[in-house]
Amino acid sequence: MSERDPLLVVIAGPTAGGKTALALALAKKFGGEIVNCDSVAVYREFFIGTAKPAAEERAQVPHHLLDLVDPTEPFTAGDYVRVAREVLNDIKSRNRLPIVAGGTGLYLRALLEGLFAGPPRSDAMRSRLRARTEERGAEYLHRLLRRLDPPAAAAIHANDLPKVIRAIEVCLSSKARITELWKQ
Repeated sequence: MSERDPLLVVIAGPTAGGKTALALALAKKFGGEIVNCDSVAVYREFFIGTAKPAAEERAQVPHHLLDLVDPTEPFTAGDYVRVAREVLNDIKSRNRLPIVAGGTGLYLRALLEGLFAGPPRSDAMRSRLRARTEERGAEYLHRLLRRLDPPAAAAIHANDLPKVIRAIEVCLSSKARITELWKQ
């Protein structure tokens, strides 16, 4: 998003923190539409770990990016940004107020600040790294990350396997530390 972009309201915070009620009130008062920013609520059939707006709440104002993908489909922060920007542009083109509401910080940061230009995901490498985790445990992968990029290892908990695997994948694919790419 840039400084020239029209007004965008963001309501962020933890699950059950009142984001939906505030987003609904603002949307009604200012002619807005709500754009989900919850990484669990984008999945159909997922109701645990998210406070998806109820059908009655959804009927009051337009909601976007809820129940978007099947539970078996991967959906990354990059996917979220691409779809969310299209929705935001559509809302703005109709002179409506976009209200982004949710608790997934990565999605919000990616939307507002962009993602770093790292290498594309490698399903083959990820499969090999997951297999190593099953053989040797999560700490093995974390030790590998500590050798490749100590600052990244310090920032990512050993049990956060998706982030550990992505950091290793980026380091091996780009032949650069992920922390250096973050800085760029």
